Amino acid sequence: MEAVSSKGMRKKKTDFIFAGIFILFFGILFLTGAPIYVGDTFQHENQMIMREPGYALLIQGLRFLAPQMHYWILIALQNLLAIVGNTIIIIFMRKRFSLGILESLLFTAILLIPHLLIPFFSSTHLVLTNALMTEGILFSLYPLAFISLLDMIWSKKPIGRESFRTIGLFFLLSLIRGQMMVLFIVWFFVVYIQSVKNAVWETNRAGKKRDTFALAENIARQGLIAAVAILIIAFSARSVLIRGYNFLEQGLFVDTVSGKAMSFANVLYVADREDGEAITDDALRALFYKIYDSADADRMNYKYAPSGLINRAAHHEQCHDELNFTYFAEPTKQFLQQTQGLSVERYQELMAAVDQVAEKLSAALMSQVIFRYLRTYISVITLGFVRTVSYEYPLLIWYAAFIYFVAIVLTAKLFKSDTKSQAAPFMAVVLLTIVGNVCATALMIQCTSRYMIYNLPLFYMAGFLELRELVGIRRK
Repeated sequence: MEAVSSKGMRKKKTDFIFAGIFILFFGILFLTGAPIYVGDTFQHENQMIMREPGYALLIQGLRFLAPQMHYWILIALQNLLAIVGNTIIIIFMRKRFSLGILESLLFTAILLIPHLLIPFFSSTHLVLTNALMTEGILFSLYPLAFISLLDMIWSKKPIGRESFRTIGLFFLLSLIRGQMMVLFIVWFFVVYIQSVKNAVWETNRAGKKRDTFALAENIARQGLIAAVAILIIAFSARSVLIRGYNFLEQGLFVDTVSGKAMSFANVLYVADREDGEAITDDALRALFYKIYDSADADRMNYKYAPSGLINRAAHHEQCHDELNFTYFAEPTKQFLQQTQGLSVERYQELMAAVDQVAEKLSAALMSQVIFRYLRTYISVITLGFVRTVSYEYPLLIWYAAFIYFVAIVLTAKLFKSDTKSQAAPFMAVVLLTIVGNVCATALMIQCTSRYMIYNLPLFYMAGFLELRELVGIRRK
């Protein structure tokens, strides 16, 4: 007993090593850097309806406390959160998986990869914790929320303290960035699997293995109905909160807008001019022709993309923002000023109306462009999967495909050979989250690195743990 206690004390003392590494790393970033004002910052700072309220409220609160220094305080908080969050993750992993010093140092390096990858390899070259954007805090909050999900899985309770805490954290993340709503679905999927697994065990124990009604009753009793209710409440509460926030700030009871405009850029990219015949409204059809002709003249269309999955995705990425903000948004604003009298002075209403036009055009055109849309979508998600675990150099693309294959094989093997495996469910839920994040993001916008690599550290930590478990099984 004393030996175990002594070992635990030594591990707690060595935890300070990793905290020290994070303090040094993020301390240097803060002391040698400065607040990085980006395009997103203006929208958050002015509480625009195109953005979720979480980050905007943080800026608003700090500006109230220190009007001249709020940017510096914000990046100080972001770097402090990175130190605390990453230290908590390392301590959690060390305790849960009994990691040694070298393994813990490896995990420390893995956690720092996103903070090195974006400045050196991304086109934006941003220091994330110094940037005045949602990623400045989400790259620290996301893994914290994820280890809560892991704790929920290992508790084996579909509905309990761990699951409520996890959905609460996911809810908070979704109020900072809409992309995080995919975690609601991941949470529900995990609850569903646990409910079914526990229900099968209960049914078999009661000697009703072939009784379908008994199984269904046990699944419901395990919490599946409660999970459905919680999921509906989470989505509804998020919508009500955002609408209430936008009403208080801008006088408009609307959800976050701009998503439909971003999605329409994907439709516009794959459209042909003759597809406009499907638009029944004469004014909207004329608007589409104006937008299309301007974009096509500048080769902002799928027809001008080079061959190959990754090349097509790269061309789409080069076109997407311009199609959205320049070729679509500007003519549409003029159209709305002429037809509805919405001036720039009523900017928030104007942007909400732009989103409505995008929705109408997308609905009219989608049936015409669906096959081209799917072809481009596959290209975009392919690049998204690559960027989640690697970089889009030709050799590294093949590496990404290989590493995913290895992860899937290892996960299946561990589930089959070791029913008590902790690494296999870890990797399984990471892979599920990667699929959700990539596929959901590609529906609206391009899969750039800063949207994709939330799951990169988790993927490699789970992969290392799977390899370690497999080696342990073979030794036995």
